[in-house]
Parts: sequence; structure tokens; C-alpha cells
Amino acid sequence: MSLWEATWRVGAPLIVVVATASAVHIAFSEPPDKFSRPHGWQWAWVGLWLMAAGDAAFGSDRWWFERAWKGATALLVAVAVTVAVWRRYRWRKRVRLAGDPPPPVTRPPRRSDP
Repeated sequence: MSLWEATWRVGAPLIVVVATASAVHIAFSEPPDKFSRPHGWQWAWVGLWLMAAGDAAFGSDRWWFERAWKGATALLVAVAVTVAVWRRYRWRKRVRLAGDPPPPVTRPPRRSDP
């Protein structure tokens, strides 16, 4: 196995798994209203999970390491999204029970093209 092939087959998947593990850390540590910004990117999590879980579960002709890292990525994405959704749900429920309106979502001003 050449150095390039080893880097591509082992190094890149490890970077993906570490990046996904950092998403789990962010889901636990960031405020509940900040995860998965900007809005609309939530479907990207679903797509990533479906691709990784599908390849891990049904990729019978794939190398065992590829199936393992895709399974680990799918598991970490599922954990990150579940934690983020649960924390946001509890946060919004707490805000509603307190009687305070939720803080407004601020968006950057639209740029007007001349």
C-alpha cells in the first residue's frame, strides 16, 4: 500500500470521525439555541446519517475499516442530533413555563445589490 493510499484509506476517515466527535462535543457544550446554525442545515445531518449508516450496514463489498468508520460516524451523528434536539426541546419548554418569550433569532442584514 502506497503512502497516498494509506493516507486516503486511514487518515481521511479518522479526520471525519474526529470531526463528528467534535459535533457531539458542541451539542453537549454549546447553548441549545446555537446548534446547527444556520437554519435549514438540519437536513444535511439526516443525509450524512443516511449515507454513513447505509454504507456501514449494507456495504458488504467494502473493506472492514471503511464499514467501521462509517458506522462510528453514523452513531456519532445520531448522538449529536439527539442530544441537540433534546436540549433544545427542554430549553424551549423551560422558557415557555417561565412565561418569557424566547429570544428572537437574529439574522444578518440582507445585502442589497445596487
